[in-house]
Formats: sequence, C-alpha cells, structure tokens
Amino acid sequence: MKKLFILLFALMPLMANAQLEDEFNRMKDIMNDVDRETEMGVFTLHFFDAEDGSPIENATVTILNIGDFQTDIAGMVTFPIVGDNTYTFKFSKQGYITVTTRFEVVAGDIFNNRFTMSKLLDIGQVRVVLDWGSNPSDLDIHLEKVGAYHISYHDKRVADDRSAVLDRDDMDGHGPETITITDLDENATYNCFVNDYTNRNNTTSQKLAKSKARITIYTDNSLYKSFEVNKNMGGGTRWDVFQIKNGEIIDLNRIAN
Repeated sequence: MKKLFILLFALMPLMANAQLEDEFNRMKDIMNDVDRETEMGVFTLHFFDAEDGSPIENATVTILNIGDFQTDIAGMVTFPIVGDNTYTFKFSKQGYITVTTRFEVVAGDIFNNRFTMSKLLDIGQVRVVLDWGSNPSDLDIHLEKVGAYHISYHDKRVADDRSAVLDRDDMDGHGPETITITDLDENATYNCFVNDYTNRNNTTSQKLAKSKARITIYTDNSLYKSFEVNKNMGGGTRWDVFQIKNGEIIDLNRIAN
C-alpha cells in the first residue's frame, strides 16, 4: 500500500487538471485510512459540512458502548477496531443538528465511514444531502417541483423565487451534494432523484446500485430519514428516492433506467 502511495505521489506533477488532483487526494485519504487500520489498529469516521463539504472540527462523537471522541482538524475520529456488527453513534456540535445514526462493520471493515452533517435550519426548511463512495465519480442530485422548477447542476442551481438552491455539487466521488428547500410549498409536489452521470450512456449499469449512495433528509432541526442504495436494486442510472406531496414525504427508493 505504501509503495502505491509513493507511486501516486511521484505522478502528481504529471496530473494536468484539478479532477486528477482530486482523484489523487481521494486515493491518498483511502490509503491513509488503511494504514491507520493496519498499523495503529484503529477504525476511522469522517465528518463533513453539508453546505461546503469542509471537514467538521471539534465535534463530539459518542459511539454506544465504545466511547466519546473529538473530531480533529480533518473532521476525523479514530477508535479501536471492533467486530462485524451495526454500531450506533451520536454526533453533536454547537451550530449543527444533533444526529443519532449508525455505521456498519462488514468483513472487518466499515462499510461507509463518511458522514455529512447539517448546520441548524430555519423553521420549515428542508435540506437533502447525497453522499456516496468513490465510484462512480459523478452522481447528481435532482429536485423537481412539478410545474415550477428543476434544481440540479445541469438544470437550474437556484429557483427563480429562491425557494430552493443547490448548495454544493461534486464531480469526483463521495459528495456531498446538497439541496436546500428554503420555503416548502405544502400544496405542491416535489420529486427527488439521483442520476448516475458517469454511466449515463449505459442504462443497464450496476454502478449506481453498488455506489454506497445515501440520501439524508434534515428538517425541523433533526435527521428526518435516510435512504441507501444496495447492490440488489438492479441496473439503471436513475435512483428515485422520495416524493413530497402536500407536505408529506413519500418513500420511493427504487432504481430505474
């Protein structure tokens, strides 16, 4: 693993654009995690801000039956390696929504160790966050208010009435991509879905189902619900996640072409 890191570092001057540099940095983060696990006997969790993707420092992470930890400047906590199981933890920091959620250890590794957290929201606001793994590199979150607007990187980033905004787009893996509804119309219908832009020309691709993609909904200053893809959802490049109709969130959670 260290030899691979040295090779990538040597190739860094040859990388011609920012996307390749981002790919290098992502690979470096993955290898650093592996080094910590193998050399120090620890697992890692990473925490990022929903609006700008920056690491969240000095947050408290309490893992049930394991201990309390503080995130470092890289938004990371480390803790002793534990066995295969599902573990509950609580994230808290002043100015952020306090979240209790879980991570899963499968085959001796954390299935997904990256989490995106939201700052406190105003009453009635809804924030939708997309996270995923390193592959595919470019997933896109979409929010459509039927008959009014379509928010995404490829359509409109801000609604004409400014009632919804794409806070962040990501094109090199992991995310987050974030959309905030600042003024929810309870008489309207909204559709939230994710497109696999990387594999857009292969409508039977299995990459989206295997991407570890997760949609998190924050509202009323709490984590309302999370949706996750899984490899058994089949091929397709569009993930229909949920619908909001007359103020109610309706689960969809299906992959299609």
